[in-house]
Amino acid sequence: MNAEIALWCTAVALVVAIAAAVYWARGAARLRTRIAGLEEACEARDAAVAQLVSATLPSASDVLSDSPAASSAVAVAPVLDRTAFAGDIGVLTQRYTTGIRDMQRDVAEAVRKRVEDEAHQTTESAVRSFAETVVSLGANLSKVVAEAMRQHRGDATFETLTLIDHTVQQMIRQAQSYVVVCGGLPGRRWPAQPMTDVVRGAMGRIQDYQRIRPRELPRQVVGQAVEPAVHAVATLLDNAARYSPPGSFVDVTFQEGHHGVTIIVDDAGVGMNSEQLDAARRILSGQEPVDLHRLGPHPKIGFPTVAALSRRYGFQASIDGSGSPFGGTRAALFIPESLLAAEVPIDQGEAPEAAPAEVMETTDTGLPRRKRHIATVDTQPLPPVLSASPPRASIAAAWQSGAHSTGTGGDTRTGSGSGSESGSTTGTGTPTPTGAGTDRDTGTGRQDSPSDPAEGTR
Repeated sequence: MNAEIALWCTAVALVVAIAAAVYWARGAARLRTRIAGLEEACEARDAAVAQLVSATLPSASDVLSDSPAASSAVAVAPVLDRTAFAGDIGVLTQRYTTGIRDMQRDVAEAVRKRVEDEAHQTTESAVRSFAETVVSLGANLSKVVAEAMRQHRGDATFETLTLIDHTVQQMIRQAQSYVVVCGGLPGRRWPAQPMTDVVRGAMGRIQDYQRIRPRELPRQVVGQAVEPAVHAVATLLDNAARYSPPGSFVDVTFQEGHHGVTIIVDDAGVGMNSEQLDAARRILSGQEPVDLHRLGPHPKIGFPTVAALSRRYGFQASIDGSGSPFGGTRAALFIPESLLAAEVPIDQGEAPEAAPAEVMETTDTGLPRRKRHIATVDTQPLPPVLSASPPRASIAAAWQSGAHSTGTGGDTRTGSGSGSESGSTTGTGTPTPTGAGTDRDTGTGRQDSPSDPAEGTR
């Protein structure tokens, strides 16, 4: 009995041992197969990484250099298909190619911007150099004409010289506008001047000065801001005159405030539509920089010039399409208090002494004798007073050249204007107000037809 039990136990143990051996043999085979697969996968991954580093990424760079839109797909071994590793390889390659595309785009943009900047600098330098040359030649011509005007005052040649000088001043203003837009400085330096003279000086630089009706204001503008203010106001006046009917007037008024003085220009012109107003306001506010390459074959640099002067000297220019009381356009130039000097008190002089009492003559009968009144002619020249009427071309030209007439045949005074800030001497004297009725009206007159808007400076 015991022997049978022992035999059965031995048989069971043998069966269990054989089953365990078979199980472990099969497990070992599976392990070896799995290990072999893992080894193959590792080798494939190593090969894929090596392929990625040595071939795929460099070739992707070359292909993207030739064709930025080329595909960045990566080929992997079949054993790695649809695995996380293959997905990671694809993501890595995609990021690499995306980075290359971004870098190429940034490099191309940087190169394009550098080329454009160099082109803009070259263009601005060329335009500025040419404009400064024109300004310098115009200033020299103005000196010659001013000297000729002093020599020929009172004869028939004076009228022609006045017209020439007025035209030269317009030419200088146009050329100086290009200098300012290209980064240059106004070429003249003056001592402090009243607002009245600033406006009258601006009138001397435009064609239709006879249509300007300025008010008067004794507030002084500091010397460093006189020329910029004159140039800016001249530009606004030129726009107002060019874009309004030849029979209309342009009014210039002043608004004094706590923070400064505003010069207001009202015209009765065609006005501006909403798009033009928006474009003008963007330019005047400095939001839209000036690009000489985009000005076209007929550049309009009026507002860009005012914007450049405002940005550099602290003015504030604005425009209102419906603010003019005449139905046209209102332009305003605000000059802050920091650019205004104290008013110069007017010397009233000593009060004249009372005339002695006249002794009344009597007749033989005691009645007062009647005197015979004889008409007399006042030979004294008119004093140089400011007038609310528009100045004539000779007066405007005298403001520019520094000449100051005190009457027909009167003496002529010239200043010693400082040199040009932009490297060319363009001033010959100090702007001085001239009196009304001191020179003959030798203006160019109004145009027979409205100015062509294409020729304006707006």
